[in-house]
Amino acid sequence: MQQPERPSGRIIEELCRRVAGRYTAGDSGVKDLRSALPWLSFIRIDQPTLLNRGMLSPSMCMVLQGSKKMLIGDNVTEYGPGNYSLAAVDMPVSGQVTRASREQPYYGVRIDLDGKEIADLVVNMNVVLPDGNGEKTGAWVAAAEEELQAAFLRLVTLLDSPQHLHALAPLIKQEILYRLVVAPAGASFWKQALGWAQGKGVGEAISWIKENYAEPLVIDELAKRVGMSASSLHHRFKALTIMSPLQYQKQIRLLEARRRLLSREGDVASVAWKVGYDSPSQFNREYRRAFGASPLQDIDALRQQGTSL
Repeated sequence: MQQPERPSGRIIEELCRRVAGRYTAGDSGVKDLRSALPWLSFIRIDQPTLLNRGMLSPSMCMVLQGSKKMLIGDNVTEYGPGNYSLAAVDMPVSGQVTRASREQPYYGVRIDLDGKEIADLVVNMNVVLPDGNGEKTGAWVAAAEEELQAAFLRLVTLLDSPQHLHALAPLIKQEILYRLVVAPAGASFWKQALGWAQGKGVGEAISWIKENYAEPLVIDELAKRVGMSASSLHHRFKALTIMSPLQYQKQIRLLEARRRLLSREGDVASVAWKVGYDSPSQFNREYRRAFGASPLQDIDALRQQGTSL
């Protein structure tokens, strides 16, 4: 199991205190909290969670208190305050909060990312990228340097001054993006974000699968659509997402089916058909293999846990 470096805690402690202060005394369980900025949100969890599979959209999520485990392919990383997960593309991952309690809840802060915004930053500001071979997967965990922590603290503090928020928040976000781009993994992060923003290659293939997950997937046709050979698409897609295009489509289908079932949008058979399965028995087998229980058992457990997808 990988464990990234733990940064010093002074700024993180103050940041956690300010985020905790945005919750009310009655908040309990799993509580996502949107801020006045559409791209900034917070999370509070007051007990350890089960390992849960989901789709991590392009974002940067930093732990402020407690600890979390992330499974990307065969790589397991456990990380805590001052560490962050960074996703440059939509990535199927498994996550679990491993340390949280009512007395000391898990707190995190999240910024949603946009590939075009990152690419524009690098081009317009003539950013000198760190050395990197661009071979990282689409998501990873790293330690936040003190300057990055301080930028987050200024951003959260700014929420208390709404008269200045919309003028200054975009500038602080630009600084946060800059800090991410010039970090040790920045070259890889920028290349992936740029490819996503330009809609080329693997980025375009990911977008097409997400939008058409219920349709049959023919690799030769998808490769032609995105201007790649079938073998090159398969190799680069797997290097980025840890899975083949067909496996990625299956993950999208199963995660969407899980969301629909939890939202009571139909019974098992109808939901299976809506996400692209012709055979309910095949759907049940693959669902159990992915989530460790039958659809009905899994959804019942999620509801008892108070999980929303």
